[in-house]
Amino acid sequence: MKDILITGGAGKIGYNLVLKLLSSRYNITVLDLKSKKSEKKLSKIEDKIKIVYGDIEDKDLVIDLIKKNDMVIDYAGIMPPFANIDSSIANTTNYIGTKNIVDAILEVNPDCIYYYMSFISVYGPSNKKTRRITVDTESNHPEDPFTVSLIRSEEYIRSKLKKYVILRMPIVLTSKNYFINHMALDRRFDFIDASDLNDIVIGLLRTKKAFGKIYNISGFKANSSIFYKSLYKSSGKLKYVAKRESYGDYDDFEDVEDIVKIKYTTANSYFKKLKDNTNPIIRLGRQLIYLPLYLKIRRDNK
Repeated sequence: MKDILITGGAGKIGYNLVLKLLSSRYNITVLDLKSKKSEKKLSKIEDKIKIVYGDIEDKDLVIDLIKKNDMVIDYAGIMPPFANIDSSIANTTNYIGTKNIVDAILEVNPDCIYYYMSFISVYGPSNKKTRRITVDTESNHPEDPFTVSLIRSEEYIRSKLKKYVILRMPIVLTSKNYFINHMALDRRFDFIDASDLNDIVIGLLRTKKAFGKIYNISGFKANSSIFYKSLYKSSGKLKYVAKRESYGDYDDFEDVEDIVKIKYTTANSYFKKLKDNTNPIIRLGRQLIYLPLYLKIRRDNK
């Protein structure tokens, strides 16, 4: 039975992964910051996993955990907008945490496999209406602290380790997602349901074919304007921030599909589920509140 460490395991995506792994043959250790929210969430499964409250910036703690685990899935880190308030925040929380894991692997457990969760923003912004991206696409050298910390982390992993897998996520669909609020209109984007994302991660845990590689991963592609409209109609939620940038969409996500076979959530099934899980009265109330914004998006897209 393999021992697996999940950093950020009390977060939205990390916790979903923990739940999926409960029925598999892994001894699970979760590392996360201690808070009322994380304690409440993890208390539901505390008899099935090992819980460690602490900071990924704590080098001694990371060394101790890496020593005891065969693999680590790194969901820890601070996200925008907080990560972009100051460059030192993203650097210490994201990059230094990654460096601690890599250094610990080199020092105490060279056979430990590192699964690093990166993001499509490493390719940088673009005003192109259509932008096809592969892992070999040259970055436009983004300057926001969050993305810079990801790029530095990736470079450090690749320069030091052999047993690693880097997954560049697209927009991950959760109840609250910062990046949905920053999609330029009328652009193609990649999306993935959090559950599908973790099915891919679990699939990759079972193979050595992915070691030393970077993968772009996706669930479905959609035009951002249509996505906004569907989001409004299915849940009533809407928040549009008119940024003139577009990350584009992945042209090589099939590479990971050759290794991992899963049934993906489609755009239609995602919005149907969202609608079914939203109280009709609440949805109507939201639609009335956000109607001016919805009309603005339609007008801006003409």
